[in-house]
Amino acid sequence: MADKSTDALQGFVKDEITHFFEKVLDFAEVAIGDKNVYKSFRAKVLRLGNNAIRTCGKEIEMNYTVKWDPQVKSEDIIEIKR
Repeated sequence: MADKSTDALQGFVKDEITHFFEKVLDFAEVAIGDKNVYKSFRAKVLRLGNNAIRTCGKEIEMNYTVKWDPQVKSEDIIEIKR
């Protein structure tokens, strides 16, 4: 069973790959122009992207020990002295 660190890494990988193929599809839709050709292209890109996500997840799960060290980026500490 995956722990929170592994889950965090797999979530990151999924989000990055998904963002990548969404952008590729945005560009391709404009570049291809033909709706039928784009539909076929889109299906192949989605299949390859989802396969890449699954492959990365399996690789991480089987061959890596992950330790996630969250960084607090959205919090500012303000110290006031008298």
